[in-house]
Amino acid sequence: MGSFITNLHVRDAAPRAVIEALKSLGVVPAYVRGSPAEAWTSIFPQAEDEAGLSALALALSSALQRPVIAFIVHDSDILLYLLVDDGKQRDSYNSAPGYFTGENLPPEGGEPEALATYCRADNATDQLSRLLHPERHSADQAQSSGQTEHEMILDAVRKKAIQAYPIIAAKMPNPPSLEQYLADIERRMATRPAATVPTPSPARPFMFAEDRLTGLAELLGIPSGRALDSYHYLSGGEGTPGMLTLIGPDGETEISLS
Repeated sequence: MGSFITNLHVRDAAPRAVIEALKSLGVVPAYVRGSPAEAWTSIFPQAEDEAGLSALALALSSALQRPVIAFIVHDSDILLYLLVDDGKQRDSYNSAPGYFTGENLPPEGGEPEALATYCRADNATDQLSRLLHPERHSADQAQSSGQTEHEMILDAVRKKAIQAYPIIAAKMPNPPSLEQYLADIERRMATRPAATVPTPSPARPFMFAEDRLTGLAELLGIPSGRALDSYHYLSGGEGTPGMLTLIGPDGETEISLS
């Protein structure tokens, strides 16, 4: 079973302001993580459906007059995001729009120029283009490297998996070794039905959607561990170590994860 991830992140807003906005909007229970020294404050609401998350992102951005980005990962196969600023949608993205119909379609949405405004790197537009729309670059990369597109994608999957392994393993009670983890990825690529997993193709060089999400979060300056957290993980005591606040119907509770 893959990962199901839902979270939002507000830029340049004090955690206390975010908490008060969530209370005023009736968004409880929810976890909040961030500090005044950080650019992004992260939110993990109990409601995890796409429609509810989109509505919350729009409402929070309007209330705080700050940029908000919402992430969803569905079963490790699809990455969705919604970018809102000043209460208005600026960008959205679906890494696998043909997933539920079995069609092998390239990603939909995702404007690198729009998202680059919120990144720290000077060459963020190019990096975002390669991250969000690898289908636009894979043929040229394969030709220059002397590999077939299939070989190039397999290499990319392996490299991304090695990079993501420490974060993913930290969330597992009994994590496999790196070798077992890579072997499992290869088995999934070889045996899972095409309609239920993004098979290697120029449009989908990431075996797991959370690998793409990790890269996107790093460009934005959002801690990658937070980008992979979600309410159902945190409520079970799993997630990135550190302090966070649980907003409940009866008040706030400070929680420490180790």
